[in-house]
Amino acid sequence: MRTTRILAPALAAAALVAVLAGCTATDGGQSAPSATASASASATKSKAMADADVRVPDEKAEGKCIDGAAIIDQSGAEVTLDGSCGKVTVSGNDSIVHLGDVDELIVESAITRITLGTAKKVTISGNANDVLYSGTAPSKVDDRGAQNVIQKQGN
Repeated sequence: MRTTRILAPALAAAALVAVLAGCTATDGGQSAPSATASASASATKSKAMADADVRVPDEKAEGKCIDGAAIIDQSGAEVTLDGSCGKVTVSGNDSIVHLGDVDELIVESAITRITLGTAKKVTISGNANDVLYSGTAPSKVDDRGAQNVIQKQGN
């Protein structure tokens, strides 16, 4: 009889932990299914943050394309790279980056919004980034991160 009294609450607690492990909290305190590998792909079709929700950093910086390549490594800044550039690597976190047309965009950052004209290839290894293009969609996207959004501006 004593075993039953100990075992029943233990099983109930284990079941509760198993159920809650598959959920994450959202802003309203409601439960939602946790993200999976396929959710990252569907995030590219979801809406990006509204412009009113984006914090604009006080620090401003200019990027430079040298010999067809640029590295944007400033964190917490708004960085502008005028004109087109062959290969751009964004590694600074929590920034806003404005680009022209690029052949290849590599995103190693987290929590960064990148606006650009067009990109032929986009590779993302960071998390929670918005990549917003104004021209044609990239012909190749390799999203290895989580919670990234890749979509046309204004969607």
